[in-house]
Amino acid sequence: MSLPSKLKRYLLILEKIQRQPSFAVLHDHLAEHGFELSHRTLQRDLERLRIDLGIEVEYDRPNNVYRIAEPNEEHDTVLQLLERAQLLELVGDDPKRVREFAKHIDFEGLGRLQGLQHLSPLLRAIRERKEVVIMYRRFQAAQSKEHRVRPQLLKEYHGRWYVLGWSKKYTRPITLGLDRIEGMHITSVRFAADKSRQLRDIVASMIGVDASAERIETVLVRASADQAKYIRSLPWHSSQQVEREDEEHVVFRFTLRPNYELRQRILSCGAQVRLLEPRWLALEIRDMHKAAAALYKG
Repeated sequence: MSLPSKLKRYLLILEKIQRQPSFAVLHDHLAEHGFELSHRTLQRDLERLRIDLGIEVEYDRPNNVYRIAEPNEEHDTVLQLLERAQLLELVGDDPKRVREFAKHIDFEGLGRLQGLQHLSPLLRAIRERKEVVIMYRRFQAAQSKEHRVRPQLLKEYHGRWYVLGWSKKYTRPITLGLDRIEGMHITSVRFAADKSRQLRDIVASMIGVDASAERIETVLVRASADQAKYIRSLPWHSSQQVEREDEEHVVFRFTLRPNYELRQRILSCGAQVRLLEPRWLALEIRDMHKAAAALYKG
């Protein structure tokens, strides 16, 4: 297996361009990795990034640097796919190297390969806009249940893969974990692409995969100065901004849908964070902390 030369160059360019290099620095970076390109070829690669990957690179003339114009979540997905393709390049055609590299690489929560056989048919159904019938068993259910879904998006979260889409039985998007699918087949029924953008907008306005929250709200979280360093370095959501700060605390503002994953994120920080707004959710988090504390009495 060999990663195509063009994709390698794209990966190297995007890796370096996040540091906003000059054209000369970018050219030297590629040369260091075996790509002696003419200036015209490199310029063409920068232009082709927009056509091939949908990533537009702009030139900041006053500062003489290149940068990604208006980065978004789709760009992050492209980068992750390129990174994983690069890992496959390390393995090459020798299966024994998989075991060799496994000693030195650790993927968070991955390696179980549960439900991955559904990735390919679901991706095909999404591309062809065909409904799928899925036999699905929730963790707490004794029996599986049939769902007829118009799949729109595959999403990885915390070591599991999920398919998100629409079902006539629900007004909100449905989320199904691939590891809990017991059977599936693609139907011949096609659906329109009109709600694809709507679902992507919903996913962009939330953490994780729980799409049940109907409203987008302003969420204020006060973190200790130490915890704030972690939140800054690995933002909870793309809407994250610093509302105010002092020596002891930082208040972060988010504009998103308060869902299950947001609750879990706040609870996981314990006494290092306090939810300030919305008030209704702050009271809910307070009660959860009280219930947790009661487990340790006596």
